[in-house]
Amino acid sequence: MTQPSANLETFDFLGLLALLAGQGRTGALRVERPDGTFQAWLEEGRLRHLSFGGQQGAAALVRLLRDPRGRFGFDEGLRHPAPGPGLSVDEVALEALRELPPPELPFGGPARVTSPGRLAGLRWTLQEQRLLGQIEQGRPLSEVAVDPAARGLVASLVRLGLLARREVRVARLTVTVTREVTGVAVLDGVIWERWRDDLGRHFAQVAVRGPGGAVATLPVRGGVSLGAQLLVPPELLLRAGWRAGESVLVRPV
Repeated sequence: MTQPSANLETFDFLGLLALLAGQGRTGALRVERPDGTFQAWLEEGRLRHLSFGGQQGAAALVRLLRDPRGRFGFDEGLRHPAPGPGLSVDEVALEALRELPPPELPFGGPARVTSPGRLAGLRWTLQEQRLLGQIEQGRPLSEVAVDPAARGLVASLVRLGLLARREVRVARLTVTVTREVTGVAVLDGVIWERWRDDLGRHFAQVAVRGPGGAVATLPVRGGVSLGAQLLVPPELLLRAGWRAGESVLVRPV
């Protein structure tokens, strides 16, 4: 047996378990503690057995997660003598996390699904499917997770790495005057579509930081093949106080 070699207090246990599973590893992940030994047996990345004292399955994982400490080690290549059916780490971890008090949301804005395949491999109730649909449509997590059950599910998915914050890139564009439109700025269609995909929803305004640091909010639509230009009609240009040819930072709102 390989002796435990690292302190669990410096690692996220679920992240460690997911890493081993994602690599398709076979072996026993053990956590040694004064109150007993936790064991998670993997076979080609699938969980085949979990135990902690007299508890087995998700209940054993719940006990460990309630007090995640101890020294751990991974015995490569070992197979459990009486393995159960192979389960994914995601489904067992999600079952265990549902038994813990729902934590605070790590962020309240829109989220993106990091692995549609992993998410599709889990079983969901109709209510949970509707909640996931709202997330994929770009609704902020603070609005989706309005009750403890929804908050617990969302926080669990973030912890498992299945949801992540939607990051929207800021574009540096050059102000160009246009008289072809009124009341709305125009930016490159490729940028507009990329931001829409990042947000998971349509948007109709951009925040623009000018050279002096002041931020103006403008109505916007996508154009075609504009490159690094932000087309601004004269009335909006005067209101914002910019000059043609100036460089500005633009992001969707």
